[in-house]
Amino acid sequence: MLKMYFNFKDVFRAARLGFSPKKIWTFFCGLLLGLAVYNLFSYLAHAVAGRSLAETWSMFGLLPIFWPDFGGWAWLLWLIGAFSLVIIYLLAAAAVARITAEQLSGNEFYEIKEAAGFVKMNWKAVLGAPLVIVSFIAFLVLGGVVLGLWGRIPYLGELTVSLLAVPVYLVCLFIAFLVVALVIALVYSPVVAGAAQSDTFDNLFEIFSGMTSQPWRLVVYSGLLKMVCLAGFITFGIFTVGAMMVAFHTLGLAMGEKFVNIAIAGFNSYTPGWVVNVLIKLSGGYGPFQFMLAVPELDRVGQVSAFFIGMSINAVRLLMLSYLMSCWVVGQTIIYGIIVMKRDQRNIFENQGEAEAGETEAAEECPPVPEAVGRKVLKTVKKVTAVKKQAKGRK
Repeated sequence: MLKMYFNFKDVFRAARLGFSPKKIWTFFCGLLLGLAVYNLFSYLAHAVAGRSLAETWSMFGLLPIFWPDFGGWAWLLWLIGAFSLVIIYLLAAAAVARITAEQLSGNEFYEIKEAAGFVKMNWKAVLGAPLVIVSFIAFLVLGGVVLGLWGRIPYLGELTVSLLAVPVYLVCLFIAFLVVALVIALVYSPVVAGAAQSDTFDNLFEIFSGMTSQPWRLVVYSGLLKMVCLAGFITFGIFTVGAMMVAFHTLGLAMGEKFVNIAIAGFNSYTPGWVVNVLIKLSGGYGPFQFMLAVPELDRVGQVSAFFIGMSINAVRLLMLSYLMSCWVVGQTIIYGIIVMKRDQRNIFENQGEAEAGETEAAEECPPVPEAVGRKVLKTVKKVTAVKKQAKGRK
């Protein structure tokens, strides 16, 4: 088991513990699946809005976003894709939190397959807490709409709304509190479910308890974690860019202008269009991002090669994003363990290991009864019952 200080010192471990092939690969696969589902529904939304596939590709590329000309059905399709991406992220975060909890309890050999099995068995706990809060907010908002409709009634409605002004204020204040709780639930629900193996109601209790009992630690440590994640991401990014530049110059020196054109075409053609526009606007139309406007002309083989180069670059980008998310979830798991220790004087990682050891010992002490032995016991019970009935009959 790793030694824990249960203070701000543990937060600095997030960058190192997050740099784990198992955790990064878990997020990589989750993000790949989530973005595939999101892109499918986003392209369908733009198609419903009357935009052709080629037009959508020229505007957005691989990652289309919503657009002002969306109608009701287009918005519905896009929201389905966005919510699917969020759900898949939450499930991947729960798997990473489970791997982190096992690592902090001393189990370095916990596999991705086991974490996936855990998520499959406990996905309701991961998604339940945010859904319960959303449902409660929707119920209160619906009540406000009904009250507003009641207020349309002449005289009686106006008087009723005015008399309920203070209760309406208190309900709206509670809704604001629930919105904050929802934001925290989206962060901590997979962490609590993965680290403490809790159900939906335990998740809700931990979320509200963390908000009320340790709010300053939650805010301060999360702010510190952001800086740690940013520092780790920048460091990883510097090494990644350095590695790509070495590959670019080495292959460009050997292949010449042909590789340079293929690499530029792959980078520019398969980078999302809105990302290119943002980078160019931030640089004022000049600087290192200006080359992203140019796409060299290539033959058919060159275009296929540019596609593979572009996809490889996007895989590297997704790998960097996976590390950033891994660092974040690992840090939030550590913060949750600190909050529980400060609040309850309980080490959830140590207790977790002891519980698993206890289950193993119990299983060893009480081996399963063989089927043959069970049959013999059943026959003996039947014989004893028959003898008792005969004795009662004689009496």
